[in-house]
Amino acid sequence: MEDVQALMDKVRTDLQENKSEEEIFQSLLQLFGKDPGTVEKVADSLAGLAHERVAKVLQRMLEGFEEKKIRKIIKRSLYRLKSKGVAIEESPSDKGKPVLHPFQAESPKGYGSPIDSLGQRLLVLVIPHAGRGWVVLQGVVSDTKGIVDFSGQEMTRKGFRSFFQEIQEQNPFPLVEVESTYIAFLLEEAHRLSLQKGSPPSQDFLRLKNEIEPIKKEYERPLVYSHLQVEEVKGNDRMLRGSADLFKSDLFASWGIPEEEIRPYADAVWQAEESKIVLSQTQKEARFQEIYQRALSDLFPDDKRVRYKRRLEEMAYVLLQLKREEEARMSLAAAMDLEKPLNPFQPNPFLFQLVVKSIFTLLSKAYEKKKEELSLIVKP
Repeated sequence: MEDVQALMDKVRTDLQENKSEEEIFQSLLQLFGKDPGTVEKVADSLAGLAHERVAKVLQRMLEGFEEKKIRKIIKRSLYRLKSKGVAIEESPSDKGKPVLHPFQAESPKGYGSPIDSLGQRLLVLVIPHAGRGWVVLQGVVSDTKGIVDFSGQEMTRKGFRSFFQEIQEQNPFPLVEVESTYIAFLLEEAHRLSLQKGSPPSQDFLRLKNEIEPIKKEYERPLVYSHLQVEEVKGNDRMLRGSADLFKSDLFASWGIPEEEIRPYADAVWQAEESKIVLSQTQKEARFQEIYQRALSDLFPDDKRVRYKRRLEEMAYVLLQLKREEEARMSLAAAMDLEKPLNPFQPNPFLFQLVVKSIFTLLSKAYEKKKEELSLIVKP
């Protein structure tokens, strides 16, 4: 039970913040529930606040409570307010049994960004609270580190609109709507990963964990499997081959293997290209293929293969939400192909293209640097 004086202070604050009578009523209802003793004291104390919106709150209470004693106190408080000059609107007929209509709180909402080349993404969880506005949680999560950054704050509906617009402007890719229960699951999953990695837990996450717990539910597999027909994708060679073209998409354009990991293989390709030994183009291509295969084998052990499988599954859902269904199916086809170990004779098209793209991105930088150095040489 809340202290009645504290409840009155809350009503005064709500009046100063220009909240509607419905918001004030629902806020009180959340705090004192239906405890008759508290309701009676609150109804009596409200008569001390000479304000039209207080009168409307009392009328709302009159609609909501059927106990005779409570209704008598509410009517007495309304009479006291009227005697102080507060305008009292005519109440609806009291005929029939009054019914308390509980506040229908808005449902929580979730949003997520695409995943970047480091396996990071932004997650946003919006949790409405009756009479209090919205609690907005945002976290940057990584599939290798867990929670990278996390914060939460209360906002009004208008404040959230401004906040969301600002995020969209700062983020190079759009946030898509994701089921709130899944966002809560992903945040909890990232928190567990942080602990597994030995990182200190986010204090903001621990402080706001009780907001997430009632929403979260466990998922046995990524959300995309509930929205795409697996039978249309699994074993579809056309879609699997097409996954190599996903790097032409804006959402995958920045994906690449870190320079320190891909450099040895880029150097090997450079050496094969610059070799003083005369090699035919066919021989060079064979050498290049050998290097690509070695990079695939070395850089994608089972744990990393599984990590990329999950990234592609999450990206498939993002693409689906963006109405890019063909790309979503290609992404899922590549992910499902990664359920099995890599085959050197039939490499996963997506990962193979990722290796080739990463090598030639590094080589192009090297060629540009060499070109610049040559241009600086002063001819005699």
